[in-house]
Formats: sequence, structure tokens, C-alpha cells
Amino acid sequence: MPGALFHLLGLPVTAYALGMAASLLLSAALLLLCAGRAGIPPKTAETFLLLALPLGLIAARLDYVLVRLPFFLGRGDGLAFRFWQGGTTLWGALAGFLLAARLSARLEHMETGRLLDAFAPAGLTLLALGRFCEGLAGQGFGEEALPQLSFFPFAVPNEWGEWRWAVFLLSGLAALLFILPVLRAKGLQPGGRARLALILVCAFQILFESFREDEFLRWGFVRAGQLIPAGILLLVMLFGLYGRNRGRWQGPPHQALAVFVMLTLVAAACEYALDKTAISALLIYLVMLLAALGMYALARHAALEA
Repeated sequence: MPGALFHLLGLPVTAYALGMAASLLLSAALLLLCAGRAGIPPKTAETFLLLALPLGLIAARLDYVLVRLPFFLGRGDGLAFRFWQGGTTLWGALAGFLLAARLSARLEHMETGRLLDAFAPAGLTLLALGRFCEGLAGQGFGEEALPQLSFFPFAVPNEWGEWRWAVFLLSGLAALLFILPVLRAKGLQPGGRARLALILVCAFQILFESFREDEFLRWGFVRAGQLIPAGILLLVMLFGLYGRNRGRWQGPPHQALAVFVMLTLVAAACEYALDKTAISALLIYLVMLLAALGMYALARHAALEA
């Protein structure tokens, strides 16, 4: 990770930290704007922000520590509690975001789904800006880029001057593009827009995570950044198939689950093939893209109302 630009109160301040601070401020301003347009009182939005910032940070760090628990158990220097030395996850931050929405909705006697729908565009914006900031931390890089495409924005040079695919830019741009279908979605019950945003992020993160060749979290050839969103998609589907607000799936629920498992296995097989076979990477990624699109379509159909 790039070194500190300066120190504040004895703590190092990096370009990534400054970028994330600016991203949080911009996203908070957007959230307040979205809340006003949705008719949510400013006090409710402010309560959410006061809860989301600490809960998101704590949960993001906690998830990172749990994923790398054997590493942290082997250290006796309290590294797990030194947030400023890096190590957080999107999925932990998401859990903090959802918990903050739940708590603030209960405190203000509002429906959680209504809050999440209003805040979803701001959440996607923060995700996009956070992905862009990953490049400042030397993260979010792919394999070495083709010489003819070794220029911004397709690729960026790393600290050794090697041009690598800018995966962080791709995933950040995708998060911004996801805002459009979320805003345009019609006929959904409260919470539907937020679920749509979650489905989009999880389904395509399975593909984007495979592009990364930096310090990603993994167990063997299984990447945490693929397994966790697949698990979230499964939970969203179960909620839609068996919960009160049923989705548009008309057949037996077990059929939807069987197709989802099959698509998950296809994505896992693609990841294995990338590591263990000489099959064209382009062909493998095409199959993985189709699997991700299938998971998105299936989860949306099973979890969202007509």
C-alpha cells in the first residue's frame, strides 16, 4: 500500500484515506438530497448517517478479520484493532449499512424498506467512489494488460511500472450504471429498489472479482469476494421464494434454487479452469459472464414483485 502523505494525531493519512473521506462526504450529501426527494425527514436521514458511519466501518473491519482469522489469531500485537493499517470488506460495510437502516427506521417509526429504497442511489455512489479509491491504495488491479490497450482508462501502471487492467475502474463504473435501473424500476413494494441494487452488485461482483490479481481474500482457489455475494444472492432468493413479498417465480421454489446452484457451480468451475487449465481465458470469462447474467435474472425474477 502506498505510504502516508502526512500524519494527523499520530495516525498516518494516505491518499486512499483522503479519497474515501471525500467520497463519504459526497455520498452523505447525496443521501440527504435523496431523502428530501423521497419525503423522508432530515432528522431520519441524519440519524441513519450517524449510525451508518461507525457501524459500516466496524462491520467492514470485523468481516475482514473473520475471513483472515487464522492470520490474526497468530499475532499478539492487536493488529485486528488497528483500523488505520488497512483491511476492510465491502460486504461487512454493507451489513453495517443495512443494520443502520434498520435501527434508524425503528427509532423514527418508519418502514425500513422505504429508507433503503431512498438511500440506494447514494449507497451505489459510495460503492463506485470507493472502488475508484482502491487504485490509490494499489488495489483493484488485474493481470498485465495487452500492449495495445496499456493506457488509461483500460489499464494503469502499478508501483513497478507494469500496466495492469484497471478492474477498480470497471467495477466502480458498473456501480454508477446500476443506479439507472434502480431509479427506473416500477411496480415494486417498499424495499424492492434496494433489493434490485443488491442483486446487481452481488451478481456482477462474482465476475469482477475474478479479474483481480491483487491482495484479494481467498480460501485456496475460492475467492471470498465471489462466495460471499453468491451467498447473499441465495438469501435474497430464499426471502423472495418463501417470504411474505413473493417474487414472480411461478414454479416450485426448489426449481429456482436448483438452477441457481447450477449457475453457481458453473461460475466456480470457470474460476477453477482459470487456475488449472489452459483453456482460453476469454472463453472462460464469457461463460462466467453468462452465469452472472443468469444469476442476476434468476434472483430478480425470484425476489422482486411484478
